[in-house]
Amino acid sequence: MGEALKFDNSISGSRLHSVFPFIRENGGKALAKSRSAQLVAESHPEIPTSPKMPSHPFTTDIFDDLTRSEMQSVLEILHHTMQATTGTDVHHLLQLVQRVIASPLVIGGVAQLNPKGTFQDFNSVINVSYSNDWLYHYGTKAYATVDPVLQSVLSTFQTQVWKQTYKSASSQKQLEFVEEARSYGLTHGLTTGMLEPGRNFASFFSFAGGEPDHIVRYKKLLEYLLPHLHRILIANVHTPPANRVKGLSARELMVLEWMKQGKTNWEISRIIGVSERTVRFHVEGIFMKLDVGSRTQAVACAIEQGLFPNT
Repeated sequence: MGEALKFDNSISGSRLHSVFPFIRENGGKALAKSRSAQLVAESHPEIPTSPKMPSHPFTTDIFDDLTRSEMQSVLEILHHTMQATTGTDVHHLLQLVQRVIASPLVIGGVAQLNPKGTFQDFNSVINVSYSNDWLYHYGTKAYATVDPVLQSVLSTFQTQVWKQTYKSASSQKQLEFVEEARSYGLTHGLTTGMLEPGRNFASFFSFAGGEPDHIVRYKKLLEYLLPHLHRILIANVHTPPANRVKGLSARELMVLEWMKQGKTNWEISRIIGVSERTVRFHVEGIFMKLDVGSRTQAVACAIEQGLFPNT
């Protein structure tokens, strides 16, 4: 017979911690339960002994209705989120999500909020498949200030089912917006978003079109993926101080970011949902404000001035 292993709890957690301060129990404070605490727990089974779960526990019902193919696509999305760092990566991720939920119209971005917590301006927009005509119309009409879906998601940070949100539209301007949106085929969809605490920024992601009841089926899945998409987008936002360095507009900063990633004017126009001519106009404005004569010089100057986050 082998010699019995010596095992006891004579060394307290605090004493162990004094020697190995990096040891942590359950990801929290180091210090294992003392033997006396264990005895108390054993004699009082009503006292919970399991580790404390996160405030947002993993819920398997998110995936209950997904097919095998859809599950594989979700795993692919999560795989890419672990490596994603740029706006281009988010564009690709949104395309993958679009494939899962079969949503023809997809867009995402970051909104800057004012000190009162309401919409102030778009910091960046990543257009996957929205109509350029609609986005131009949306921008020129300043619809962001009356869009009931955007306003609701930025005030509640709860996923908006468009059909329900449209019904709550009450003002004349909101009703006009809903009518116009429907004329562009934007009758039903989902929009979700998340606030970045302390920075007055919020992400938003919209998925529209397709079968009305089909897209709602993916509401929980989109909410599950939201923190991953939000994290990457927020890491690439242009903060207000950077915007003031050379007086660049939010749209010019957006174009500058895509220039940094090597995109052509045509590619940028497809990504942000404007005409190639409009992109050229923004590029010329960037050159003038930065006092440069080429795209390479513009990017170099922007890096030197700290216009790019995380650079």
